[in-house]
Amino acid sequence: MSAAETDLWVFRNGRKSVAGLRLLNELHAALKQLLDSSASQIRERSLNVLIRAGELESALADAASPAASPLASLTDALAFTLLSGDLRSVTKLADSLSNLSLPQTIETSPPEGFSYYALHPLEFADAAMGLADPPRPAAVIGIRSIGTTLSAVVAATLRRTGCAAERITVRPTGHPYSRHTHPTSEQIRWIRKQKERGAIFLVVDEGPGRSGSSFLSVGEALIDAGVSVAELTLIGSQEPDLNLLCVDDAVRRWKAFHFLAAKSRISSRFSDHIFVGAGEWRRKLLPKDATWPACWPQMERVKFLSPDGTRLYKFEGLGSTVETVQQRSRLVDEAGFGCSVTDEGDGFSCYAVADAMPMTGKDTDLIVLERIAQYCAFRAAEFGTDGEPEPLAEMLRFNISREFQTDLNLNLDALQPSSAVVVDGHMQPHEWLRTSDGILLKTDASTHGDDHFFPGPTDIAWDLAGVAVEWDLHPDALEFLLARFSQLTGNDMRQRLPVFMLAYSVFRLAWCKMAMSTGIDSFEQFRLRTAYRGYRNLALEQMSRLGMRASAAPWELPTLA
Repeated sequence: MSAAETDLWVFRNGRKSVAGLRLLNELHAALKQLLDSSASQIRERSLNVLIRAGELESALADAASPAASPLASLTDALAFTLLSGDLRSVTKLADSLSNLSLPQTIETSPPEGFSYYALHPLEFADAAMGLADPPRPAAVIGIRSIGTTLSAVVAATLRRTGCAAERITVRPTGHPYSRHTHPTSEQIRWIRKQKERGAIFLVVDEGPGRSGSSFLSVGEALIDAGVSVAELTLIGSQEPDLNLLCVDDAVRRWKAFHFLAAKSRISSRFSDHIFVGAGEWRRKLLPKDATWPACWPQMERVKFLSPDGTRLYKFEGLGSTVETVQQRSRLVDEAGFGCSVTDEGDGFSCYAVADAMPMTGKDTDLIVLERIAQYCAFRAAEFGTDGEPEPLAEMLRFNISREFQTDLNLNLDALQPSSAVVVDGHMQPHEWLRTSDGILLKTDASTHGDDHFFPGPTDIAWDLAGVAVEWDLHPDALEFLLARFSQLTGNDMRQRLPVFMLAYSVFRLAWCKMAMSTGIDSFEQFRLRTAYRGYRNLALEQMSRLGMRASAAPWELPTLA
């Protein structure tokens, strides 16, 4: 299956404009907290500030701001503190931040590995240790965004072993499957200087992702600048399957480089726990006779179940990300809709496992619909955000054009929310539990509404549409749900819901279609294939009801092994 066949829009852009002063103030506050830390708090807090500083440094470098250089010094100092616990260099630099002149607004993007994929900077420190014997000069090149922070950690690790390490960062540009890196004249001079001092060259980033083109573009740019391939190592978070990389001539190009994968520390921490990530939760937490829902294993959060089955540990993001997610979880719990949560450090949350059974679409009754209406009303009231809504209309138009070969001639103003909410995003029946005393609880309620997939912050209509689609609600049941939601909130969704149901179904078919292209086993392929067909048929029905015509012929699905 080629990239072009599955190239639908499921990932959010992630980039957002933020006031420079706001980012600086947040960094100041985090630094103050770090400098007031006890010895036992330094590691966790320095990690939090390091991620913030790396994100700001990356954004300033993208903007070609002079402030990027002093921020780089701070990022380096924080990386050293994370490794050593020594605050002295950070203390010297903290006050100088007050003199920085930042752009009025800055474009930032979340460091996905730290936010979603349980990537820890210290794993790259471990990888770098193997390159320091014997000590020799090192030129570290971080690929922005997350490579900024990772490059600082690699460089700090090498310096601690006696290597003379220097670093820069670069930003590859172009299509995600065909990135190009063009070093500036200043960077070319830096590369020549590193060659003259006999440095090894280390290119640092998470991934590689679906294409590997960012790594390849930087490696090839260094070769073009005269760096010997024998002196060049790419350091990432995972070994790629070369047959799945969505980039031209992937196998030949990738094999030209030496790649070093940083090893995860998580397995040792949870060595006596039961891994339930990558879809394994279905085996442990669903009834034995249940039909498994489809999943995209590579995109699931890392999760572990305690040996006695009473606690679920889930990675929810490093730094400020996990704080935000856990606050949502606490609000859900306090409102009576969820389970208790505690912070377990290094981005993990611990949830109590309820003595309850997952629900199915057959469980729909007025009590269930009432509970769901109350939950959606609660989210609409508690999880409002001033974040910029995602372009759902653009996503819908693009995906319908690619999937159905037709233009979307509809008024999509309804998809622009009057007030944006961090929605739940996963309203499927199995995400709801019924306890032995009949209480309905919502699981997995805090991450999906603001992760790297659509919808992002949007109207609560997205969750109501998800219920209508995933529970296959009869028109009378849907009318009851919407009527109760309107009574609870004063917000009548009847006119807006059909367009949101179409957007939801089209997003889900696109998600399934892309997941099928990522090298998963035949059983998961079958589940995704079945789900894809179901969402596609629903989208066709919804388009017909909205007065649109489209080809019913589906994309040709791959043959199962």
